[in-house]
Amino acid sequence: MKRLFFALWPDDITRQKCVKITVAINESVVSPTNLHVTLLFLGNVTLDKETVLRQEAAIIPPPKLTLCFNRLSFWKKPGVLCLTSTDDNPELISLVNNLAVAAKKLEIPVDQRPYKPHVTLVKKAKASKTLGFEPVNWRSNSFCLVESCSQTNGVEYRIIEQWEAK
Repeated sequence: MKRLFFALWPDDITRQKCVKITVAINESVVSPTNLHVTLLFLGNVTLDKETVLRQEAAIIPPPKLTLCFNRLSFWKKPGVLCLTSTDDNPELISLVNNLAVAAKKLEIPVDQRPYKPHVTLVKKAKASKTLGFEPVNWRSNSFCLVESCSQTNGVEYRIIEQWEAK
C-alpha cells in the first residue's frame, strides 16, 4: 500500500516565490521540495487500485492553469498556514471533480467538502500571521500522482507519474 494524492507541482520559479514567503514567516515550514497544490487526497491505496487509477488519470486532459495565490490563511483545526486564492477557477474544479470520479470508481473514499486550492507553508501552526507578500501566480499544464513517504526526519513527497497537456 502507498499513501497517495494528486497534485499540481511547482516549477522552480514558483517554488522560489513560495520559499521567499516561508522565510518571512519564520516558523517550522514545509520543506521546499514538498511544496505543492493538493488536488485530491487518496490515502492508502493498494497496488492494484493504483494501476487502474493511473490508467484512469491518463485519460483526463490536464488543463493549462494559472492560479493566483494572494492570501495567507490560517486553518485552525488542521493547524496550517497556507496560501489561498480569492479567485475561482472552473478548469481546476473540473480537474478535481474528474479525479474524484476516477477514485470513486475504485471505491477510494474522497473528501466531500468543497475543494479549496491551497499551498501549505507551515504545519502545526498555532495562530494566524499578518504578512504582506507579492501574490504567487502558479502556472500549471500538468498534474501528478504523488506518494507520501515517511522519513525519520519528516515526510518526503515523490512524484510517481505526471500527465502534461498536449
